[in-house]
Amino acid sequence: MQKKYEKWYSNFLKKDMEYVVYGKSGKPVIVFPTAGGRFFQFEDSGMLEACSDYIESGKIQVFAIDGMDWEHFEAYNKSETDRINCYEAYRNYITDEL
Repeated sequence: MQKKYEKWYSNFLKKDMEYVVYGKSGKPVIVFPTAGGRFFQFEDSGMLEACSDYIESGKIQVFAIDGMDWEHFEAYNKSETDRINCYEAYRNYITDEL
């Protein structure tokens, strides 16, 4: 199975973001880590093995992306406005850059 690690600077988030792409073709699927998790959680938790037949057959291509819950949903030290703005930047990263 093809596995490609990516790291590049997000203009929306103003920092480097990491993710892994599994497979080389198929319907793109984005997978998110659990709260506080990172992009490698998908593979570490056994989910890659569960999806491997679909990935290897070219039915899906999985993008395991980094989360940022600690910077918005779980950032209780920030104002609500700052938390919302951070979440919106993350959403824009996903929809417009990734």
